[in-house]
Amino acid sequence: MLQMTPPEEKSKEYQPISKVYDQIAVSFDTKRKAPWGDVTEFIDTIDTNNLALDLGCGNGRHSRIFLEKGIDTIGMDISFNILKTALKNELSSVTELLSGVINADIDSLPFKDESFNRIVMIAVFHHLDSQEKRKQALQEVVRIMQSKGRVLVSCWLRTHPRFEKEDLKEIIDQGEKDVLVPWTMPDKTKIMRYYYLFEKQELEDLILNANLRIVSSKKSLHNLFIIAEK
Repeated sequence: MLQMTPPEEKSKEYQPISKVYDQIAVSFDTKRKAPWGDVTEFIDTIDTNNLALDLGCGNGRHSRIFLEKGIDTIGMDISFNILKTALKNELSSVTELLSGVINADIDSLPFKDESFNRIVMIAVFHHLDSQEKRKQALQEVVRIMQSKGRVLVSCWLRTHPRFEKEDLKEIIDQGEKDVLVPWTMPDKTKIMRYYYLFEKQELEDLILNANLRIVSSKKSLHNLFIIAEK
């Protein structure tokens, strides 16, 4: 049974998410090529005079869409290896358009106040392993976002088909919210990734408590997508 212990009592299978993505970067890149439709729809609403941040950019597949549309964009991720992979593959054709890539942590963003007009956080927030980190991350997002700026946040929902598989179904049905989900490497080695399983209202309340206004909130392909405005 794969069950997540409290943050102060991490199981031996737990690793910081930076180390997880450093290990799976190349494998992740081979399996995550298509951008999310909900993200491209958000990008389509952005004027080219805006500065955008792809926060937790992963292999850069969404950063590339920003850049191809002529939007100044910075990609940031906590994993150094996945940034190297992004520059080598997804971003290789648009490197000259990229404002920069930065290796940093979401709870201490290396940007000045009100730097960005648009921010995307795709499949990032559910990797934060404590309520304090979630609150701090949102405070940082609000700090670096301009007035009337918008952020798109997505995370997995408990209804995601991955949680119906035998290795996780039992603890999900029991109401467990802190879980370790295996990523299977090409050699069949399993690397555990931490997830916090949000309820829709729970994530909305966190965003509202960060003094953001929710513009839209919808479920799409067992993910929750929220657009919020400062």
